[in-house]
Amino acid sequence: MTQPELTAAPVLSTNPEYEPAAVQVETSTFSPSEIRTIYETDRTVDWILSNNYSRITLQFPDDLLRDSTEVEKTLQDGLKKGRKADSVEDGIDGLKVEDNDTKEEKKIYILADTSYGSCCVDEVSAEHAEADCIVHYGRACLSPTNRLPVLHIFTTLPLDLQALISSFISTFPDKSTPVVLTSSLPYSSHIPTIYETLTSEGYTSIFASSVIHNPSSPIPNRTCPSTDLISTYHILHIDQPLTSLILTLSTLTSSTSLQIFDPKTNIISSSASNRLLLRRYALLSHIRAAGIFGILINTLSSNNYLSTIKSLQTLLAKHYKKSYLVTVGKLNAAKLANFAEVEVWIVIGCWESAVVDERREMWRVVVTPWEATVALDGGEGVGVDGWRGDWEAFKTKIEDYQALQAEKEDGESGDGGEGGSDDESEEPVFDFRTGRYISTAKPMKVVRTSLIEAPSGSNGDSSSSTALTTTQKDKSLSVMINNQISPAAEYLQQKRGWKGLGSDFAEVEYDQDGNEVWRGDEGAVVEEGRKGVARGYHVHEGETRT
Repeated sequence: MTQPELTAAPVLSTNPEYEPAAVQVETSTFSPSEIRTIYETDRTVDWILSNNYSRITLQFPDDLLRDSTEVEKTLQDGLKKGRKADSVEDGIDGLKVEDNDTKEEKKIYILADTSYGSCCVDEVSAEHAEADCIVHYGRACLSPTNRLPVLHIFTTLPLDLQALISSFISTFPDKSTPVVLTSSLPYSSHIPTIYETLTSEGYTSIFASSVIHNPSSPIPNRTCPSTDLISTYHILHIDQPLTSLILTLSTLTSSTSLQIFDPKTNIISSSASNRLLLRRYALLSHIRAAGIFGILINTLSSNNYLSTIKSLQTLLAKHYKKSYLVTVGKLNAAKLANFAEVEVWIVIGCWESAVVDERREMWRVVVTPWEATVALDGGEGVGVDGWRGDWEAFKTKIEDYQALQAEKEDGESGDGGEGGSDDESEEPVFDFRTGRYISTAKPMKVVRTSLIEAPSGSNGDSSSSTALTTTQKDKSLSVMINNQISPAAEYLQQKRGWKGLGSDFAEVEYDQDGNEVWRGDEGAVVEEGRKGVARGYHVHEGETRT
């Protein structure tokens, strides 16, 4: 039965007027006095007034956004009272009209969605509001920032101290057992009270850690016993630690134990870090067998992340690996799956976000710079920094190791030995998981022996540096960009069916020189779009639109 042909637009069966759906907004469950205590609004107001900041941004994690408006109102009230008190103390001279005109009104902005992880200070979003400072709430990695001053408010969370003490006594009945007390930042204020209670119970070897701004410490951002003694201590961590922290703490407790107290269940349990370590070390075989790497930027605020990227690019080039630099904001499997040609991702982030949880089911393996260095260079020159993002130490040790390797190579070349073929002496790469030989583990190796120059134009001018060049060798097609093999472009040309907007109707072919030959109609002319930040776009005519 054929459908009747429509001669007019069908009548809409729904109401043409827009009716917004009802959205349930989660409100704060704290009273005004609790807001002032938990979020330390008095200290925040004093910090803002003492530094005379006029544009303040408040960064909340997702689980604390429900309190953001109440915190903003409390801060506004505190700032108004502070300015009024100043004017009264100044007397008649402080109440002059000219002084009031020059005083800039203090504006507060709430950052509802951070660019990267919530533990990192989001300087990018703050700059959209032209902020003078940032107040960061909740759990934080305490990584040093580059551009803006930051005040960290850890937002103290309640803790059942009696349940923790009881669980501690049952877990460590011997009162001479050395134990390090540490916790997540929202519970750090309870550590002194716990220490005093345990000391009164007769424990003699308790070390209470305190918060410091040092991510490269053996326990990140915490004080700890001396290096030669910390391996003899057990560690009790309050709150479920992140994967990166579990890996770090497990290396310190290889001969002792790592105990975790869950504030939700009030139970102490042992950490299953051994299986996690085995899974992380198993990723090293992926790194050795991979030929295409994606260096994934997961922070724009931590110091020295640019130098770390340069060190990684140098390391990968040394082993003839191809690398691409990518930034996608917050990580998820769908974003990384768009780059199907990348075999291994190396994350450049803070020490907390450097280890991506395996339960997130990423399309490809996601590793840390330390793991990549261990797999390719055996960990030489890296020391025992492990999975943490101590980028300054990482950079220094990589540079020292590269200088040492350069001296060795100079000494070997000065011995007068004949330089044989790299291909003949090259060590084969096998995948330890399958036992197969990997021929694509070093895609940039051929660059040293076979470089293809870009063809010159008919008028004598050389072609663009970004022109694609193809070569037929051993019945396999290689794609060159600026005299460099591009595995990503080769993957795009050979394996991907969709090649961009308009590729479904455009008829494009390549001649013997690799130049595009259009067989169909050309597409529309590309026009320049808007640019700038979200609060004020600039169009191509020079106008500003909000």
